[in-house]
Amino acid sequence: MALTIRRLTTADAAEFHALRQEGFRLHEREFRFAPEDEAHLTLEDVAARLARDFVVGAFEGETLQGVAGLAGFAGAKTKHKALLWGMYLRERHRGAGGADALMAALIEHARATYEIITLTVMRDNARALRFYARWGFTIYGVEPASVKTAEGAYLDEALMALRLASSAI
Repeated sequence: MALTIRRLTTADAAEFHALRQEGFRLHEREFRFAPEDEAHLTLEDVAARLARDFVVGAFEGETLQGVAGLAGFAGAKTKHKALLWGMYLRERHRGAGGADALMAALIEHARATYEIITLTVMRDNARALRFYARWGFTIYGVEPASVKTAEGAYLDEALMALRLASSAI
């Protein structure tokens, strides 16, 4: 069954929160957050985030299978940028176009408002790095030891950006 992409609403808060917790649990090395970092959030907290940010979901029927978010910067000097966050797609849907559909929805939305999309990704996550590079994101820096896992391993994060505008940036 093909995945359907749509913007999440506050009514999706519980399913969204559960899917994020799943991602944190199953893929510790791919996220900068641990399950306990967001486990305490109330559904009202999660709904507020969905209302504030542009978050899309990939649905198989009525079941949420993947998510990705875009948060704009509010500062006068940074409002031309947005941060892509929380990209996650369940394993069984990877490699079948679901991640591309999520990214296409984010970029389509971003083009109307932003000039640059930034993101961070674990430096050892080769699959994600290839995916983002295929969409035109480039690495502009690396934050060493950005994350320390529960086992004590330090992970570096690649800082990436996609320039949407054709200005002299």
